[in-house]
Amino acid sequence: MEPLMNLDRRLTLALAGAALLPATRVAARGPDDRWAEGVFQLYRGLINSHDFDLLERHVIAPDAVFVFSDRREEGIAAVRAGFERTWSILPDEVYEMTDPEWLIDGPDAAACAFRYSYRGTLADGRPLSGGGQGINLFRRAEGRWRLTFEQLTPDTRTAKA
Repeated sequence: MEPLMNLDRRLTLALAGAALLPATRVAARGPDDRWAEGVFQLYRGLINSHDFDLLERHVIAPDAVFVFSDRREEGIAAVRAGFERTWSILPDEVYEMTDPEWLIDGPDAAACAFRYSYRGTLADGRPLSGGGQGINLFRRAEGRWRLTFEQLTPDTRTAKA
């Protein structure tokens, strides 16, 4: 059990160290699932189609985990239900992901921090909008990159200390 604990410590230290390194920006490779950035670009382009089948086919891993401020969705069925719940509340939602910063860009794993915003109209006609920051983790399996983890948090730039 000790080697496993050491591995956990090494991973924790490596991730903490990676967070302290300056973010690198990778050259745009286009909307293509051969590259983590390509899957990120696909995600940005497909999310406003409100077609989860496309997201599942081209972007989201079957074992994906999505963490929001009010819930956690694990596995493709739960992630689908979360997206569809959001689209039922905001059927005209426009979701944007901006300012991507590639924190990790490895051969089999990648991490991208970004800003997000959303806007739409509730059923009663009231507008709703918001945003914050997010992180996407990508994993390559069987030669294809897939989004395996997303965490969104409210905007903290305006939070009072």
